[in-house]
Amino acid sequence: MDEVMRTVKRPGAVWPGIVAIVLVATAAAVRVPESGWNGEAHFALVQSLADGTPRIDGHLNQSGDIAYFHGHYYAAKAPGLAMFSLPTYALAKALGAIPMGEATSPPAGAHTLDERTMWWGNLVVVVAFLCLLLLIRWAVGRSIEAGGTPVALMLGLGTLLLPYATSYFAHDLAAALGFAAFAFAVYTKPARPLLALAGAGVLAGLAIVVELPAVIVAAAVALYVALDAPHLRRIGSFAAGALVGVTPLLLFNTWAFGSPLRTSYAYAVKELGSSGHDVIGANASGVYGLTHPSFGALWDILFSERGLVVLSPITALALLGLVGLYRRGHRSEAIFVAGLTAAMLVYNASYYLPFGGFSAGPRFLILLLPFLALPLADAWLRWRTITLVVAAVSAFWMISATLAGPNLPDVDSPDLWLTRIADDNHMTESILIGGWSGAALFLVPAIAAILLAAGIVDIAVQRLRR
Repeated sequence: MDEVMRTVKRPGAVWPGIVAIVLVATAAAVRVPESGWNGEAHFALVQSLADGTPRIDGHLNQSGDIAYFHGHYYAAKAPGLAMFSLPTYALAKALGAIPMGEATSPPAGAHTLDERTMWWGNLVVVVAFLCLLLLIRWAVGRSIEAGGTPVALMLGLGTLLLPYATSYFAHDLAAALGFAAFAFAVYTKPARPLLALAGAGVLAGLAIVVELPAVIVAAAVALYVALDAPHLRRIGSFAAGALVGVTPLLLFNTWAFGSPLRTSYAYAVKELGSSGHDVIGANASGVYGLTHPSFGALWDILFSERGLVVLSPITALALLGLVGLYRRGHRSEAIFVAGLTAAMLVYNASYYLPFGGFSAGPRFLILLLPFLALPLADAWLRWRTITLVVAAVSAFWMISATLAGPNLPDVDSPDLWLTRIADDNHMTESILIGGWSGAALFLVPAIAAILLAAGIVDIAVQRLRR
């Protein structure tokens, strides 16, 4: 172990960390997204935007996660992921990789969507996942000055960031933009700080365009900026940038619904019925489905079979590291992460559907996960052996979810992932091949990433040269 640590600390050992992160992203990239309402609704919007309309009437790829407004269908999603996916969709369409699926109903005109078609859109999510892990590595290095690569890999392989990097959901992209806003505001010290804060605001605004609950992250970063060095010009720069960043959402809402403040969530279909829109109002309770915090919901999202702490105990260890982060002198960052954690838990426990339907866990908390990097780095430096063991348990479950198809029905246990893996015909496929051969395309680069980060490959090379 001492030889491994000496290898990792050498200046020349910087490149293995970066390559290791690229390998993890490569592993995610080879998986074909699992079909489902969420991803198919996003993809329907991509196709519709490419056609020049916000309506998905001509691309009803599925029969759920849709909204109905004034006689037309819309994706019950924020438009950001679809907007970012337009270039990869254009490439796929030029290559003839967007086949029409079989007809299905309701609603009338709906058809199935080949999972391999969604893979093209998911390339955007994989790139966001890669950039997020690299950003985590950089931010930890700027703050704690050690542990950037291990922390990035532990979060990348041991949390919900991994299975949702292989699913065409908006969470990872929104998390990357939200964390980038924080990192840009806190860790860059350019010659023009007001311009940097405006850039952080733009990133925070774009996170909201991708996923509306990212407004919590944006507000937290804005509060951090306001309290860190109170000055009207600083606050104004961030606010102006945020307004620019959120403008695509306001324009889309105006285009689709006639008002910048109307969203598709207000018209989400609750019951399809025979028409495909028999009952509107899936998010009618409270404010867009938010009512009041429920202790039972809070317990479930943390400690149930699919709870965050149960499947990703590395997150609990990260929260324990908040005390050490505070004592290390990073008091404002520790308070920020603690406050954001509380806010995200209250939000998630207040939503009428805490797990968001079929899921691998409390996926709405993915926005929080990159911010746990700083306290996790402190935990890694203080409790290295414990952290490795906990990270291994977390990675086991998250890799299982990725290989077996993460989005479980509410009634099923995570043990179903293991059952599916034992029967290789029920695993999700890679873009090239299915079964265990396809799983190997994921596992080989993932294992290589761990070996590189640990310095084991470098040690082997050095010994061969002797």
